[in-house]
Amino acid sequence: MDLDIRQYLAKLGCLEISAACLKIYFEGNPPANQFLCRAYLCQGQLKSPPATGSVEDFEEAVMCFVKAAEISKHDPRYHFMVFNASVLYFQTVHPLLQPGRCLHLIPSLKKVVQTLEEVADQDHNWRAELMMHLVRCLVDSGKVEEAESFAKATEEFIKLHTPHLYQRLFTLLVNSVLHAEYDRSVVLSSYRRDTQSVVVVLQARLKEIGKLDQWLQTAVREGDPQAVQAVCVTQWNFCLPLLQRNIRKRIKTPLLRVAEALEDMQSMLLEMRCQVHSELAAIEEEEGHLEASLTHLQRAMLLDNGTQQERLSSAFRLLQLRRMLYETPPRTEDKAAMLMQQLQDTTDSRPILVAAGLLLAPDDFQMVLDADDTSKSKHFSSSFSLYTKVMLWATLAKTARKHEVWDVCRAACRFCLLYDDGGWKMSKTDSKMRNNPKTDHKITEIFCSGSQTCVHVLRLLAEIHFISAEVCSY
Repeated sequence: MDLDIRQYLAKLGCLEISAACLKIYFEGNPPANQFLCRAYLCQGQLKSPPATGSVEDFEEAVMCFVKAAEISKHDPRYHFMVFNASVLYFQTVHPLLQPGRCLHLIPSLKKVVQTLEEVADQDHNWRAELMMHLVRCLVDSGKVEEAESFAKATEEFIKLHTPHLYQRLFTLLVNSVLHAEYDRSVVLSSYRRDTQSVVVVLQARLKEIGKLDQWLQTAVREGDPQAVQAVCVTQWNFCLPLLQRNIRKRIKTPLLRVAEALEDMQSMLLEMRCQVHSELAAIEEEEGHLEASLTHLQRAMLLDNGTQQERLSSAFRLLQLRRMLYETPPRTEDKAAMLMQQLQDTTDSRPILVAAGLLLAPDDFQMVLDADDTSKSKHFSSSFSLYTKVMLWATLAKTARKHEVWDVCRAACRFCLLYDDGGWKMSKTDSKMRNNPKTDHKITEIFCSGSQTCVHVLRLLAEIHFISAEVCSY
C-alpha cells in the first residue's frame, strides 16, 4: 500500500480525509519509527504536484521522501523502506530530469543515493541508474569537477556490480564531456583573442582529449565495441580544431590510439578512419618520419571510397620524391616539388623558389615576378592535373612566405588564385569547358572526382587568399 497509496485513496475519494489524518498524526510529535516513515511516504504522494508544476511545487514532496529514507536507515528492519522511498522519490521528480531543471535535484538526489549506499541496498541496477542521473544533474549545473569525481565513483560501482550498464555509462560520460566543453567554449569566446586566451582554450581542449583517451583505453580493455566506436567518434571531433601545423603533433598519440582501436575491431566508419590516417601521415611527415607517413597514407588510400583519391595520391607521390632527393624525376611537376623540398637544407632560398616557379610556368613566371603585376599572370597550359597545379602553386606560395621571399610569394599566390574562378563543383561527372564572361579565354569548370577533394581545394584557395592579402603589405 506504501507504493500505491495515492492511487488507492483517489479511488476511494478520500484524499482530503487522508490529508487531515496525516496532519493530526504529525501534530502529535510521533516517534521516529516505521509508522512515521509510512506517514512521510503517504504525505509525499499527497503533495506530489503534476508534471507541469514548478520546481518549488516539488520541494515539499521531495522533503517527505528524503525524511522517510533518513529515518528508515537507522534500523535494519526498515531498510526496505529506504528503497521504497527512493522509488517514490524518483517517480515524483521524474518531470524535473531535464536540462535546466535537473540541477535543482542535486541536494536531494545526493541524499537518496547516499542513503541507499549506507544501507547497502542490493538492487545494484537501481542504484546505478540513480547514480548516472546524479552525474547528469551535476553536469547540467556546471559543477564539472564534482561531476568528474562522482562519475569516477559511478564507473567503479558499475564495473563491480552492473557491467552490463557500462556502455550506457560511456555514452553518458562522452555526452557530459561535450556539454562541459560547450559551456567552457561559451565562456572563452568572450575573451580577447590574445595569446593567453589561445593557450587557455588549447589547454582545455587537450585536457578533454586526454580524458577521452583514457576512456578509450578502458573501453578497449572491457571489450565493448560499441563503446569503443562511440569514444573514437567523439575523440575525432575533439581533435579536429587542433589539426593545424605545429599543434597537431600534440594529439598524435590519441589519434594513433583511435586508428588502432578502429582497425582492431574492423570498424565500418571507413571515411573517418581514412581521415585519421591521412592526418597521422601529415604529423609523421612534419616529424621527419617518412616511412611511417607513407604507411599511413597507404592505409588511407585503402580505406578511401574515392572521394579523396587525387589528394591522397598526390601526397603519396610527394612523399616518395622526398626519398629520392639524389635522383632526377622525369616529370616537370615532380622536379618543382623536389626543389621546394630541398629548401630545408639551404639558407639561400630565393633561387630555388624562383627555379620552382619557372618550372611550373616557364613562359610567364619570370615576367610576373619582374613586373610584380597581377594583370600579367595567366593560366598556362601543361599536362598537370588541375588539382596538382593548385597544390604546387599553393605549396610554393606558403614555402616562400615561410622563408620571407615576398616577391615569389606574391607571384605564386597570383598564379594559384587564377584557379579560384568559381568553377569548383561537387560532382563526379567529367570536367567540361565554359566561357568566362570577364575574359576572352576559356576556363575550366572543375567537377571534383570526390567531394572531399573539392573541399580540400576550396579551403586551400581560401588560405592562399589570406596569404595574398598579408604579403601585399610587404
